[in-house]
Amino acid sequence: MNSRFFHFLLTLCLATPHSSTARTPNVVYILSDNQSYYEMSCHGHAQIMTPHIDRFAKQSVEFTHFYAPPYCSPSRSVILTGQHAMRSGVFTTIAGRSIMHRDRTTLPDILKKHGYSTGIFGKWHLGFSYPHRPKDRGFDEVFIHRGGGVGQMEDYYGNSHYDTTFIHNDKVTPSKGFSTDTLFDRAMDYVEAKKDQPFFCFVSTPVTHSPHHGPKDLVAELKSAGIEGDLGLFAQVQNLDTNIGRMLDKLDALGLSENTIVIYASDQGMNDRGAPHGGNRLGIPYDPAQHVPFFIRVPGAKPQVCERLAGMIDFFPTVLDFCGIETPKNSDGVSLKPLVLGKASEYPQDRTLIIQCPRGRLASKWKNSSVKTDRWRLIDGEKLYDIKADPRQKIDVASAHREVVKQLRVTYESYWASLPDQATTLSRHLIGAKECPEVMLNGMDWYAGGSPWASSHFGKPGNGKWAVSIVADGRYEFECRHFPREADKAMKKTHAKIQIGNIIGEMDIAGDATSARFELDLKAGDYDLQTWLGKGEKPMGALFVYVLKQ
Repeated sequence: MNSRFFHFLLTLCLATPHSSTARTPNVVYILSDNQSYYEMSCHGHAQIMTPHIDRFAKQSVEFTHFYAPPYCSPSRSVILTGQHAMRSGVFTTIAGRSIMHRDRTTLPDILKKHGYSTGIFGKWHLGFSYPHRPKDRGFDEVFIHRGGGVGQMEDYYGNSHYDTTFIHNDKVTPSKGFSTDTLFDRAMDYVEAKKDQPFFCFVSTPVTHSPHHGPKDLVAELKSAGIEGDLGLFAQVQNLDTNIGRMLDKLDALGLSENTIVIYASDQGMNDRGAPHGGNRLGIPYDPAQHVPFFIRVPGAKPQVCERLAGMIDFFPTVLDFCGIETPKNSDGVSLKPLVLGKASEYPQDRTLIIQCPRGRLASKWKNSSVKTDRWRLIDGEKLYDIKADPRQKIDVASAHREVVKQLRVTYESYWASLPDQATTLSRHLIGAKECPEVMLNGMDWYAGGSPWASSHFGKPGNGKWAVSIVADGRYEFECRHFPREADKAMKKTHAKIQIGNIIGEMDIAGDATSARFELDLKAGDYDLQTWLGKGEKPMGALFVYVLKQ
């Protein structure tokens, strides 16, 4: 037995579930955003060079048939809960259905109870009002941007990948330089500060989500080298690669590598973008939208390529298993530890993976569903593909394999029957809680009506409703704005209206007003909240509402 593996096993044996002194393994999880499986040189990209990722791949167990929900928020919900995204009410990335329900237990919740420090750096995208923020969901150290991408409507106004404004433990924090560099700087500072206790460091980068603005000097370098294509995207990936190398070197320098599990993955498949065989836009439930890279380096584990079926839903139980912590019985995932340690016989031989992403406010049975086995893919309950013979999913063989279709449909039926009622999983914003005296609501979270998300939606007609819960009886101030406070721009409207339940407020305002303020006496309970700015056929809803209990 090699000495590194013996040291790792010894720490696991010495660790007890509630001990904060015995060292259990650290976990560093690097998750890129919207990066295709093929956007790295070790996976055949002709133009992107990723020497650090390539080196890491050779040190890791690489899963080549690994799948995730095909959108940001559902994938992250699965990562943090180990459960199907629809159990958490996460159906899409906007429209009030990107918020992970507060009754879900998260991985950092569990790790904290077992002596871990927990930190997140970068993208969250699972709710930014109380009680859905990272700090409410188990993270001690929080350094994030808002929204689903840098510069989206919910993000700090005017944000970009250069000199990005982040939110550090609730404080607005400007930075200098490129966003990915800043995030890794902060994450490495965190790792160094927590080196004497177990830690979970989640580096969730906003790249390669659009906009594809890479470091300007690197873009210029690629251009001068005659590289053609989306140079901003290519530069983002190569800069990410450099930072992954920096993190690995930092762990080495701190003497932490022999007791740290390092994982690198992307959150969704991006339709085989950059693949040698070309892109493949078949649709949400097909493999190209769900196929992601996944590398895990465990001290002492022999590097290998694993071709068994696995998915992002397995991250949660895998981390807990390696940390010596019992996995909750309601987890939908399966620990990959047997595969990582070369004990494939202990992994389910008939593994079935279900992924369904409604990409809307409501789910329909079978819609956008994929039931996967090592060989088969059942799409929307009707089409069947033999992945071994037809990896690009071009030939529907359902009519020739009716028994396989029947068996996979039975598996899906059991999954569908286990899901909670959709109405119960709608996440409400809690208003008036002592833990968070002021709450900011944003139009990206309208659960009915319009569904704005981009900064380009400022000034466009549209309205919608927030689902809110008033925690306590009392008087509340509602500050309604079209732009966020930091922009402080005129709304250019002369009338404002608000309705919460059957309570209505209405007023005329000056044309240069930046906000309209209402004070309302409210009873505790669940309500719809809606606002109107202006009169006429298409008054706009306030895109930002700040609520304070007086």
